Amino acid sequence: MDYGTNVEPKWNQKMVEATSAAVSDHEIHIKYEDQEKINQFARYNSKLLEIKDDLTAKGKQLQNLTDAAQDVEELELSEDSFPFQLGEVFVEMSAEQTNEMISTYKDKIQSDIQGLKDKAADIENNMKELKSELYGKFGSAINLEYD
Repeated sequence: MDYGTNVEPKWNQKMVEATSAAVSDHEIHIKYEDQEKINQFARYNSKLLEIKDDLTAKGKQLQNLTDAAQDVEELELSEDSFPFQLGEVFVEMSAEQTNEMISTYKDKIQSDIQGLKDKAADIENNMKELKSELYGKFGSAINLEYD
């Protein structure tokens, strides 16, 4: 997905409508730089929601691998080999090889999860800065919360 586009999420339209209503009551003028900050906040929010979805998906993958590792341990004595899916193909592997592959995939997913958490933290910090700056300037005339 391209994050550089200027597609604004639906909640941002509500924010602009609420801001427009407040502007008519208080006659606040929004400068171009301020609008750019509002738009940047919306892009950060959109990216953060996408990262949270990715984290949920990675968490499910990690749980599936943990369950698979438990299944291999339970069946290790009764089975000589296990089918392991690589892409679209299943490969027969020993219990030891299967556990090694599962461990490798788990490590990769855990690394991905940590990277996503770090990105999310950076984005949240940037959003906090923008939020405090914009609320400081516009007060209650702007709504940077989403429902």
